Amino acid sequence: MEIVPLTEGEKSGAEAVRAGVRLAHVVGALGEAPSRGRHVWVGLADHSLAAGEAPDLLADVYAAAGAPWVADGYHPHVVEVPAAGPLPELFFAPGFGREQVHASAPARPEAPAMTESATIRQADPGDIELLLDIVGAIGEHQAGPPVWSGLPVPGREELRDDWVELLEDETAVILLAERGGDSLGYAAIHPGERAGVAHLPVAGTRPDVRGSGLGVALVEHVLHRAHLAGYETVELDWRSTNLLASRFWPGRGFRPTHLRLRRDIQPTA
Repeated sequence: MEIVPLTEGEKSGAEAVRAGVRLAHVVGALGEAPSRGRHVWVGLADHSLAAGEAPDLLADVYAAAGAPWVADGYHPHVVEVPAAGPLPELFFAPGFGREQVHASAPARPEAPAMTESATIRQADPGDIELLLDIVGAIGEHQAGPPVWSGLPVPGREELRDDWVELLEDETAVILLAERGGDSLGYAAIHPGERAGVAHLPVAGTRPDVRGSGLGVALVEHVLHRAHLAGYETVELDWRSTNLLASRFWPGRGFRPTHLRLRRDIQPTA
């Protein structure tokens, strides 16, 4: 058995082979982004370990793949793995930690119960100011403990263009919860990457109404609207360190499908 360099398209890494048969492999795409700097992204299909092979072999292959990445200054390494099975544990061994949870839930055929605490309705372009009153709450929450996202909290005007575009998107469903002319919460879905799947990119409530049941009502409404729009499944993701999200979404029937793991290499002086 030998571990050799591997190139797949624009991705680079390493593989372990014996008599021409692949036993394990890890490849990643080199990239650069404001939130990660120079980083390597290893997708769900970018790693493997053959049945019956020792788990340590994957760590050995990652070490061989990562050596040139680190030498070239690509220090954050991101790996996506299925939530079920041994792979998360195998990547924890060489120092990865869980950063993001991806999950899904079935759309709801049942009509949601009415809520007396607020009106939940479809938002339209004329609701832009009401939405801007509330949509910044997520960034503010994730800037604090224990997420400490390190990302700048966008201001009202920075958010405006994206929300104007989403409100004008005829394929999107945006629900707004309000009471007495004040916005209390929101949720949005739009078509996902796969047929029959809707993506829920954002949802939230005003901090002072958390725990009132309004968030639960919003989710039930958006899952039902997904069913009415012909979707079978709704998918979303959240930061593992966002404790509110980590407790809330599983309680609403969302089950993890895959995880995003991350390791930050400390550069040598």
